[in-house]
Amino acid sequence: MYKIREYDVKDKEQIIELWLDVCVEEFHFQKWKNDMVKLNEDEYEKILVAIFDEKIIGTMAYKKNSNDIAELKRVYIHKDHRGKGIAKKMYMLISEIIKECKYKEILVETWEEFDSGIDFYYRNNFKLKLKDNKRYVFALNI
Repeated sequence: MYKIREYDVKDKEQIIELWLDVCVEEFHFQKWKNDMVKLNEDEYEKILVAIFDEKIIGTMAYKKNSNDIAELKRVYIHKDHRGKGIAKKMYMLISEIIKECKYKEILVETWEEFDSGIDFYYRNNFKLKLKDNKRYVFALNI
């Protein structure tokens, strides 16, 4: 059974391990490695974690982009746990928090290699706002 909860400082090591596994090992974004080993909790308004068997298998966070715009960040689900509705549940929780904070739009940036993420944003009514090179920026008015 999966559990979703807010970030706790004791989660830091497992979160970094997940980010490295997804971004560096699975998708080969070697240039991101130095950024992946940092977790500055103050950068985010809220961080959610998904847990299975006492191990963090997913993250989703948001930060303030402007007074009206929240930006989804660090949306990662371990490859063995994708397609099970975990990202959807996390998104439903975090989007309610974002709405309560009176934001009017949610932005999210992703990369061509993260095809399951791109599909996820389309399925959740995000509209493609910008595509340049391999980067996609999606937006959702709320």
